[in-house]
Parts: sequence; C-alpha cells; structure tokens
Amino acid sequence: MRSSETNRGQTTFSVKTWSVPGFQRWADLIGAGIFAVLFLSLVVQVVRRFVLGAPAAWTEELAAIAFVWVIFWGTAFTVPLAAHVAVDFVVPRFAPAVRRALYALGLAALGGSILWALAGIADYLRFMMRERTPVLEWPYGIVYSVFLAAAVMVVLRCLAAIVRPGASDKA
Repeated sequence: MRSSETNRGQTTFSVKTWSVPGFQRWADLIGAGIFAVLFLSLVVQVVRRFVLGAPAAWTEELAAIAFVWVIFWGTAFTVPLAAHVAVDFVVPRFAPAVRRALYALGLAALGGSILWALAGIADYLRFMMRERTPVLEWPYGIVYSVFLAAAVMVVLRCLAAIVRPGASDKA
C-alpha cells in the first residue's frame, strides 16, 4: 500500500524497515520453534496424565515458559508495528505530511518509553537471576530475558520506522 492508503484506519507504508537479509526468516523460524516447544510440552503432559496416569510437572512449567517466550518473541520480531495497540488520529486525506509526523511522534513516544525502561528491566532481570523456577530450577532472569530482547527490538523497530519515512513494518 502507498502511504496515502489506509488499512483498518491505520496508515501503512510499502517498504520494510528490516535491512538485514534473511533476518525475518530466522526470526519466524525461531518463533515457530518456540511454539513447537510449547505445543509438544502440552502434548507430552496430556499423554503422561491421561494415557500413562503419571503427570509430569516439568511439562507444565516448560509450557508456561514457552508461552511467555512466544508472546514476547512474536511481539518483538514478528507482529507489525501497525498491528500493535495504537491511537489513530483522524487527519484529512490531503495532509500526508501531518499523518507522517503524527505517526513518527507516536513511534517516538513508544520507543522512548521503552528505551527509558530498559535499565530497569535489565536491573530486575539481574536481580531475578538468584530466584529459580520451582521444577526445572532455571533462573528467572533467563526465563524472562526475552522481555529485554523484545523491548530492545521494539525500540529499534520504532527508530527504523522513524528514520525511513517510506518504510513499513510488515515484519
């Protein structure tokens, strides 16, 4: 779509912000792998509980961790910025410069807010390294480290969409 066209009330742009060749494919494959871990751990749990009569607590914990990872991984690397929750300003169709400025302002607010929170996120993850999950005994700092990666990636995606005004974030 061109910048003058809209999709469900939001302005979209035609060129991707990703400039690293093959990056999107790898991000999608990793996301699919995380989802496969989630799905397979649930299948193992169902088989162990209802077929073998011996439930395994580690499958539930692994599924919960994989669920967190698939949500944040998808948010950071797969979901288009236009698909995130946004405020859409009604601007006349004859003012593309105003639409672009408001879009950039919204991206700057989102990216700036997350950038401001990065130090606190990293500090909390460092603090949580001493706590471990109940069954697998993985450090919570590692379990939730995907949140830091997602935050950094959203900041970079916002910056890329601001710097490249004709760019779209289909990735």
